[in-house]
Amino acid sequence: MGMRSPPPLYELAKQSLLRNETIASTDFHNLPIHIFHDLFVDAFMGDHNESLKVMVQAWPFPYFPLKSLMNMRSLKTSHFVCGNMPQHSNLRTLKALLDALDIQLSQEVRHSRWKLQVLDWRDGHEDFWIGGPRAMNAVHLADAKSKDASKPGLSENQPTLRIFTHLCFEPWASSFSVYDQLQLCLLKWARKRKASVHLYSEKVTIKSSEVFKILKLLQTVQLDSIQELNILCDWGQKGMKAFVRLLKKMKNLRTIHFSRLSAERLTAFVENKLYSCLHPFHIGDLPSLRELHLDEVFLHGTLHEILRSQTPLEVLSLRSSPLKECDLQHLSQGTSTSQLRSLTLRGISMKSFNPEILQILIDKLASTLETLDLEHCDLTDFQLLVILPALSHCSQLKSFSCYGNHFSLGVLQVLLNLSARLSHLTLGMYPAPLESYESNIPAEFVHPEQFAQVCIELEEVLMALRPSLRVKICAYSCDLCMLCQFYRLDPNGYWEITE
Repeated sequence: MGMRSPPPLYELAKQSLLRNETIASTDFHNLPIHIFHDLFVDAFMGDHNESLKVMVQAWPFPYFPLKSLMNMRSLKTSHFVCGNMPQHSNLRTLKALLDALDIQLSQEVRHSRWKLQVLDWRDGHEDFWIGGPRAMNAVHLADAKSKDASKPGLSENQPTLRIFTHLCFEPWASSFSVYDQLQLCLLKWARKRKASVHLYSEKVTIKSSEVFKILKLLQTVQLDSIQELNILCDWGQKGMKAFVRLLKKMKNLRTIHFSRLSAERLTAFVENKLYSCLHPFHIGDLPSLRELHLDEVFLHGTLHEILRSQTPLEVLSLRSSPLKECDLQHLSQGTSTSQLRSLTLRGISMKSFNPEILQILIDKLASTLETLDLEHCDLTDFQLLVILPALSHCSQLKSFSCYGNHFSLGVLQVLLNLSARLSHLTLGMYPAPLESYESNIPAEFVHPEQFAQVCIELEEVLMALRPSLRVKICAYSCDLCMLCQFYRLDPNGYWEITE
């Protein structure tokens, strides 16, 4: 058996520098930048925390994408170590690095070589570690400056160190996951140093019902840095009311997604009534808001309280959120919904609504609407025929979906003919007509023979569609993957059905 070749001299030198007995005597400030970069990666991957503490005090770059390096180490070591060992190693390393940063931040005069301005706690940016730091530094700093210039307030009172992160608060059990521990460690550290360290989070996702704990942790964040907020948990009236006070300070918020906010039953002398948890919230407090998504949120007559402002929305999505007819009427009259590019009303029964209200709403948005989703709204032939003239005016419409409703074959043919005349439409999703089901009652699966006959009846209409328009004819529940697709394959009129 041949002998192994010895490690290159460069590797031997790096290993020597990382030995504990040589750390204190090593002048990391004078190392060439590319050697410092390689040595730091080796120290990190090898869990040399004492070396890392010394090296971070000599950090020669303005940018430090720490989260991506931790992800790389976790991925590398997970092939050899079981359980959460790599993540626990990351927690030890994070504490060591924060201790080292404390030393630097406490010094009135710092070494001229120390350049750190941004600690990045977001996924991505592996190029910094793989391809070298120079290009990544230039791109990051230019991007950070442009973002700062576009957001009032973010450039005032510049801190010594800025931390960029995307926060996610998972449901808390008796013991935190290691990811939660890492995030909590960083938040607590930054909170104690708010004068010199500012934490920015462009995106915040909350899945925990511990609203008051969340509020305390969010006080660490520069609230005007938040652009996207996702609240995906069940909060009560008191919790939502407390959160709204903090929400009003998020002046640059562009997107909000509330999900699974249940109603509370209030006891009155005469009757019990359900009260929306969203009652204290309205978009007028958020001048930059452009997208509002409400999923499984009890509205039922309170939508006018949320949308009572002049703030123009671009996207409004209401999914499985019960409405009254007066809610739909407010959408057709309100200033905040006058410039929508995307409107989703999914899983909201409108079978008892006056269809003229929906017609007025669609007509109002005809010049701006690009996406319209009316899935599973219990719409009937009569209601569809009422809104068709307004739909024909939607000159910018690119995507239209109305599957899950109850249309007959004749009305579906009329709708497909109208779709063909919408020049910007590229995707249409329609329900399999009532004649596709046994006894004309929509179920989970269409009747194969009846649907085959329906397809023959639709052939003439489908042949007239332009090649750029893709049409899907869906069973009552597209979620069950019972999907029949019609593709226009070429201008000569050839098409096929696939299931």
